[in-house]
Amino acid sequence: MKRHFNTHLEGLDIQFWHDLIESRGKLVSLKKGECLCRKGEPTNICGYVKSGYFKYTVDGTDKIGGFAFPEALVGDYPSCMDNAPAMFDIVAGKNSEAWIIDATILPKLFEEDIEAGRQGRLFMQSAYVSLANRYYALYAKTARERYLDLIHEHPQIEQDVPQKEIAEYLQIDPITLCRIKKALLKQ
Repeated sequence: MKRHFNTHLEGLDIQFWHDLIESRGKLVSLKKGECLCRKGEPTNICGYVKSGYFKYTVDGTDKIGGFAFPEALVGDYPSCMDNAPAMFDIVAGKNSEAWIIDATILPKLFEEDIEAGRQGRLFMQSAYVSLANRYYALYAKTARERYLDLIHEHPQIEQDVPQKEIAEYLQIDPITLCRIKKALLKQ
């Protein structure tokens, strides 16, 4: 099984989600820095990343809470199902494409289609476990341990994402990340 950056996608039938989104949605292109949704504004958009990547940021800053890379689902789930205010800005990290749908169709679909309902439940359960693991790492592991875990699980991230964004995701400043990398080179 392919290891996803977004661990909450593991165990989901990604092809089910891609097919659902493509059959009811549209392909959009966003330039680097453009938002898929903005914190505090109603959002009904969810989808998946076709190319590029998106970052989940807080309050229009570079405080990065997460990323969505190609094939990953993207959106402020579950807010998007109710057209509720988004909790994050979801911003294209570089020129990107995403398949998107109006997510307000999902609750009815989950009720009417057994497999869709199962996938929706799995998604919420997996998202909770992923979030709990992220919080655990932030509070129980050192910055060095978090960095080593990140590059061990996702070595490609250093080619795909600027170091400043990796530092923000790890919740350390870029200088600390440079020091960690320098110390590792000396070993």
